[in-house]
Amino acid sequence: MTFFNRNQIILSLSFIFLIGISYFLSISFGENLAREKKISKKIIADEDPIHIKEKLEIDFTHVQRYYLQEGETFTGALKQADLEDEEINDVINIISEKIDLRKLKVGTLIETYTKSINDKKTINEIIIYPDIEKKIYVQKVNNEFVVGEDKKKLFSKLKFYEVEIHNSIYESLKKVDTPDEVIMEFVQLYSFDIDFQRDIRNGNKIKIFFDIYTDLQNNYIKSGKIYFSEIILNDEIYELYRFQSGGDEFVEYFSREGKCATKALMKTPINGARLSSGFGMRKHPILGYNKKHQGVDFAAPTGTPIMAAGTGHVEFVGNNGGAGKYIRIKHLNGYKTSYSHLSEYASGIKKNVKVRQGQVIGFVGNTGLSTGPHLHYEVIFNGKRINPMKMKLPSGKQLKGKNLEIFLAEKDRINSELSILSSMN
Repeated sequence: MTFFNRNQIILSLSFIFLIGISYFLSISFGENLAREKKISKKIIADEDPIHIKEKLEIDFTHVQRYYLQEGETFTGALKQADLEDEEINDVINIISEKIDLRKLKVGTLIETYTKSINDKKTINEIIIYPDIEKKIYVQKVNNEFVVGEDKKKLFSKLKFYEVEIHNSIYESLKKVDTPDEVIMEFVQLYSFDIDFQRDIRNGNKIKIFFDIYTDLQNNYIKSGKIYFSEIILNDEIYELYRFQSGGDEFVEYFSREGKCATKALMKTPINGARLSSGFGMRKHPILGYNKKHQGVDFAAPTGTPIMAAGTGHVEFVGNNGGAGKYIRIKHLNGYKTSYSHLSEYASGIKKNVKVRQGQVIGFVGNTGLSTGPHLHYEVIFNGKRINPMKMKLPSGKQLKGKNLEIFLAEKDRINSELSILSSMN
């Protein structure tokens, strides 16, 4: 055998050997791969299937607070919370069992607690705060609305202060923590007899006996009644006692002899204001020519409360040309009063509504032909405008008979309490 033939045989055998090994390895790898696939499929098949939610449910509670605006209704406030009309009607029906929703005042706080599921709102609770001592609520319990009421337990405390006036009545009474409402009523009581712009002097003395209401934590909640008040101006003493005579609708104040302090009309139906323009001829500040000023102007900040000068019926309320926002009230015995340049009207003031003397009917503004915030006040008697600061009004009524006897007994009771409080101060 030649060398050439021998090499060919060796190469052939080597090639056959390599092919055999390759075939063996390929079969072994294929079997392992198939086995791994089977195991993988079995593992996946044995696991629990994964359920993926198509949409997440978003659920949360939203709290909103509203303060009733002029002309706004309870229904309108609820609509701002994007509630369903059906739910709003259900709430109104049940809450009307506790409160007359038509009598809610401007500024009343309303809270809504709503549950939102995927952008749809439903009511959980609605709370109304008609005043500082009470809240009325509607809650959803077992898919039905229930109504309830919470009222703070209040405690009455008598207060008696004797102060000397320095700078102003307001400042002097505030120094002894007299509530604003009490100061306003105090000034109103004397507005028939005293010109607060000219008569009050530093050193004049004030006495005031009233009560306040506090909660369990002794926090001040609201003012109560003035039972007695006194101003000493030079040698004159003005005393007033609270009393409601039989058959009268309103409480009034009387002198120690039983003479009523209330006159037919108030000369100044606004507190804390400055008389800025009197009655008579003047150069009109806007029109620029001389014109009779048929009323008086009281300069005061925008929003200062304006009171009805006397009991009567609202004859006109609305815009009145240069007078801006305007109210006119018809009183007894041929008298009318008007109030111009208001910023807004008090809640419930509309034509033919009865108002009582001292009731807030509107607020100082700058509407119409006006150069600044003030009240233009007019008194009309039998169709003719008269000077409010010089009008002569009849004195208040004099108590007689049984009413006088009851008043004198009430006066003695008040004086007895005053003596006790004075001795404690």
